[in-house]
Amino acid sequence: MSAERLAAAGPRAWMVWLQTIVGAVAANLLVRAAALAVFDIPAEFEPLATAGPTVFLTAVGVGAGLVVAITVDSLSERPVPLFRRIVIVALLLSLLPDLYMFTSGGAAAFPGATVPAVITLMVQHVAAAAVVLWRVVPRG
Repeated sequence: MSAERLAAAGPRAWMVWLQTIVGAVAANLLVRAAALAVFDIPAEFEPLATAGPTVFLTAVGVGAGLVVAITVDSLSERPVPLFRRIVIVALLLSLLPDLYMFTSGGAAAFPGATVPAVITLMVQHVAAAAVVLWRVVPRG
């Protein structure tokens, strides 16, 4: 196996997990706060109406990504490039529901889904993925 391993499965994995989840949640709360300050995002747009969905969904998504990191680290001979690819694919897939909100059916299902609101969600997905890559993939 390669010497380059993912930090989420290393000897201090619990610290990496904590830093990754807290970092992603903090980044997404900052994106949410900035968007609410700059754009007129309707209060009825539930994903951004309160901080709760941002905190919960970010923690769950990043936690799932960290489980994937551990699995990839234990099963792959080259976990770093494989995990990078998985994160990019997962990010692109995570944007599909947001893009759906631009359709008439999606707009009906998510009242208040304005362009700035949906773009904010998309930026949050990118921010969370960036934190995961920054914290889990070794730099070197």
